Amino acid sequence: MRALRCSAAPSIWATSSPNLSPRSPAVTPAAGILLHGFGARYDLPISLALYLYAAAGVVVISFVLVVLFTGDQVGAKALQYPRRAVPALASIARKPWPRIIGGVIGIAGLLAIVITGLFGSTNPLYNPAEYLTWIYFWAGLFIVSGLVGNLWYLVNPWAAIYDAVKRGRIPPPALRATSPASGEVNHESLLKLPNVGVWPAAAAYFSFACLELTTGMANRPWLVATTALVYSAVTLVGMFLFGRDEWLEHCEGFTVLFGIVGRFSPVEAERDETGRIVMVYLRPWGVGLLKPSPTGWDRVVFVILMLSTLAFDGILATPSWQDFTVALEPIWLPMGGFGFFFLRTLGLVLLSIAFLLVFITFMELVIFLGRRSVDLKATVSAFALTLVPIALVYNAAHNYSYVVVQSQGLIPLLNDPLQKGWHLWPAVANVTPSFALAQASTVWYAQVVLIVLGHVVAVYLAHLRAGERFRTAQRALLSQYPMLILMVMYTMTSLWILAQPITRETG
Repeated sequence: MRALRCSAAPSIWATSSPNLSPRSPAVTPAAGILLHGFGARYDLPISLALYLYAAAGVVVISFVLVVLFTGDQVGAKALQYPRRAVPALASIARKPWPRIIGGVIGIAGLLAIVITGLFGSTNPLYNPAEYLTWIYFWAGLFIVSGLVGNLWYLVNPWAAIYDAVKRGRIPPPALRATSPASGEVNHESLLKLPNVGVWPAAAAYFSFACLELTTGMANRPWLVATTALVYSAVTLVGMFLFGRDEWLEHCEGFTVLFGIVGRFSPVEAERDETGRIVMVYLRPWGVGLLKPSPTGWDRVVFVILMLSTLAFDGILATPSWQDFTVALEPIWLPMGGFGFFFLRTLGLVLLSIAFLLVFITFMELVIFLGRRSVDLKATVSAFALTLVPIALVYNAAHNYSYVVVQSQGLIPLLNDPLQKGWHLWPAVANVTPSFALAQASTVWYAQVVLIVLGHVVAVYLAHLRAGERFRTAQRALLSQYPMLILMVMYTMTSLWILAQPITRETG
């Protein structure tokens, strides 16, 4: 998948998603850490098929329970949920210091990625840029934002830089503009952003996923740092040209991503017409995905990309993909490094298209069985958000050992982040990762629980959304049979993909 790979003996480590092309530099076995690293492969006490059927059965049972206990929630009532006001959090949120602290952390993280990526070790296992980018940001922040709230709102480094420049009244000279009426400097924007929806953000997200999954070069710190610099420049220029919020909400992939993920979290902020936070509430996880949101095929595609990129990451570890790669060697191998990129990018594109077509097909069935005239685009957009719990739990399951174990690899690097022979923090120099929570059996059962739980939540949200859209309990129930089939398919497919690198059946 990403940047770290160990060449230790296969009997001890088995990579779940190698991201190195045949030309990628070797990584020393001494590092002893592997991306998504697991211990010896785990012998399932029962067949994998029984696990898959049992998980699917739990999803079906949850559907029955949801119908029994929430079947009468239709219309606007279906979207109502309990929430509790927390004035203390609202008071904190209105103060400037959370944004200041978050901004400092975000800018420090960005600088650390750029500096260590450009001037640190070329070995990804000894370069903090790889850990900060692929573990703490790409995997860890995604998971934590779903659990506690949209942390990207606080730590976005580009928003922090923009705000600092604006407060200092020192916009870059080339970006200064004067208001025709008053002659005062306009710090908001020079140009009006066209009506592009979130297509640019979807393109940015897909490009970042390609860097991780299809280029075979995510393990090169200099490239990660250079990409961060280029993306930072584009983002900052876009914010000054078109306006801070306009650019972030439509063109900046991570802002859109974490905005969607944050809807799942238990924290809800209520704002007045000026954007000032009035109150902060705590709510059940997931229900924020039922709140009104902008509609459009661009937003549907973005959610589908959240699912398909994660699924593709897992598919890369399956024997089926390895066989597919070998079968097409006569086509892509003569292309050299580009052939490797072409094959994987084509696979990711085709998988994303397949995910989108399957989802739209099932949504057509949902609307047909709902027997009520509804706007297709708005309905598909609303139901797409009910898939977000699946993306969240799959991310957590897929990256479980990656976050639990390999994240610890950053600690000893703090003693000498640029590998120059420094001794900044001698106390952490010899820290070694703990594998206590990353045994193959532990990982497997954690994955099963996470996947099933996420699909149960998705079933619950989809049923409530159907009640709101189709207005009667009978129509809502009929409409949800296709969604139930889709959720069962997702459950079984997800677990099958996750099982490939770490499990084997007794035989």
